[in-house]
Amino acid sequence: MVCCFLPITLTIICICVYYILRFLYELPTIDGLSARAVFITGCDSGFGRMLAVKCVVHRMHVFAGCLTEKVFYVTSEKDSTNPYAESKDVKGMKLVEAEGSMVKGGSLCAVLIDITKDDSVKQAAEFVKQQMKPGIKLWAIVNNAGVFTTYGPDDWCCVQDYKFSFDVNTLGHIRVSQAFKPLLKQSKGRIVTVTSIAGRVAIPYAGPYSAAKFATEAYMDCIRQELKPFGVTCCIVEPGVFKTTIVDRMVMKQRIEGLWEKLTDEQKNEYGEDFKNFFAVHWSETFNNLASTRTSCVVDSYYHALTARFPRYRYRCGWDAILLYIPITYLSTAAVDFILRFLLGPKVRPAATEKAKSE
Repeated sequence: MVCCFLPITLTIICICVYYILRFLYELPTIDGLSARAVFITGCDSGFGRMLAVKCVVHRMHVFAGCLTEKVFYVTSEKDSTNPYAESKDVKGMKLVEAEGSMVKGGSLCAVLIDITKDDSVKQAAEFVKQQMKPGIKLWAIVNNAGVFTTYGPDDWCCVQDYKFSFDVNTLGHIRVSQAFKPLLKQSKGRIVTVTSIAGRVAIPYAGPYSAAKFATEAYMDCIRQELKPFGVTCCIVEPGVFKTTIVDRMVMKQRIEGLWEKLTDEQKNEYGEDFKNFFAVHWSETFNNLASTRTSCVVDSYYHALTARFPRYRYRCGWDAILLYIPITYLSTAAVDFILRFLLGPKVRPAATEKAKSE
């Protein structure tokens, strides 16, 4: 009996020792944060805005890249009849500037940037270069900006949906990385890029998003090895599902309805209203049930990648990523398909397949 439990006990001890040693290894931080600047995209709202403020609190100089100056928008938890009345979220350059000015520590300078436009990215890079004061160096960029615009089968998507997703989620990060690389080579700094668990496990009914995230993972894997001789470290942050506007019920429903309205009558008949209605509810409920409210988990991973002396190459954020999505990547394709179909697949079949089955 003792012999049976000995291997299990030793395995558990080894795992515990590994995580303790890794924790201790990752504790040391870099010195001189007050002499380091960081450029963060997607600071209009969400993770980017929170990270920008956190970096300022810790005496870093932050260039907060924003797409908009100021935008009010309403989600399902507020009255949508008045977009200027106590919205659930307000985003934009003005907001992050205001939040940055309210905390003591470093400094925050908001920069308008559209990562889908080459000229805008080059102008932002030149602006940051001109703002570097003596004794201050650009230590890192954080590719945080991203979009999740479509929910639905590939049959409902067009090539433009894929182009837009790639333009932001992949090419946007490439534009920013290439524009700022010369400064990062000088400082031997870091490139931190958000991808997603959707870049490790292809999520059904999210083709444009998953395809772009897989491409971004590949790009980061390439430049991580290419930039190592220059002393530049590249880190990937892979969040699971978190309670942000991406999984807001009203936003998700609007996106599904928007896709549906663009379909031809033939396509609508192929899937049927029942499939669309069930999909809209099931998809929203599933992701909201999986979503974590601990958004600080992602921000802390960003910050560790920026400030740790020995950062990880990959950060998995959220229990769904750690316990579900990443582990199933080691299973067979058939097993992964079964699990995802069970968790995410609509329980209502497309109308055309039901009709064929009955015949």
